[in-house]
Amino acid sequence: MTDMTALANKLAALIAEDEVYIAGARVISQGGDPPALVAILNEIDNTVLERTLLFGIDDVNLSMVVAGRRLRGIAEVSGNLPEAANVIGKPFAREEPEIVHAAGDMLTLLCVAATRVTVRNLPPRPLGGSADAGISAAGLADFWNIDRDAQPAPPMQRFLRANVAHMSAYMWTSRRSLVEEQGNTALLQTVLNDQAAAFRKRHKALVGTQTDPMLVCVEGAAESGAAIAIAYIGVETCVFAYEVADIGAIIASWYAITG
Repeated sequence: MTDMTALANKLAALIAEDEVYIAGARVISQGGDPPALVAILNEIDNTVLERTLLFGIDDVNLSMVVAGRRLRGIAEVSGNLPEAANVIGKPFAREEPEIVHAAGDMLTLLCVAATRVTVRNLPPRPLGGSADAGISAAGLADFWNIDRDAQPAPPMQRFLRANVAHMSAYMWTSRRSLVEEQGNTALLQTVLNDQAAAFRKRHKALVGTQTDPMLVCVEGAAESGAAIAIAYIGVETCVFAYEVADIGAIIASWYAITG
């Protein structure tokens, strides 16, 4: 592929009609599709002129200085991330691999459970000198061992990975075969055996074949302060225990992943 063809493809992607904006920021990853870090690398690869790319990774804002499809460095990170001190304001270069690896570790930490990534294209800001060309998106992918062509994980897996911190235990099954479990699952097994399949059967009798994902809260199934819910996606079922105070974050993540 020639440079002009590659540039034409990138321009076509930038003017795509199906782009989504939230408060002026363009959504580049929703519910892990595409994977958050892959989406960030794609934005670097699409940026020819020198710009500051302000990424919103859930509730964390991160500013990158990019030019010539190369990341020159990370200018700012919101919040109180100890890992950020090792990378902010430091030019990226192959001759300084410890900085690049530290940035990869920080971004992996931010992106592993991200439900939404947005980007704003802002004027450039100073970082390094004229000789600091930075590292290309392909070079960063090599440094960070990222497969940019990787397909997103299945929705149920993304939902669990994004919410495992909110769950004290879960059981994930596919066609009634156990895929994965975590925590004390004794009560969850009872719910799975006695209620999950029965609810799906009753629901199917009322509305016909179930195709849309469902998230159902089970009343009175757990001890005080905790709750149990059942998630259905296709032939997959997940029963999980969670703290009642976390239901807002769980539901927001569910709709971000399942649409």
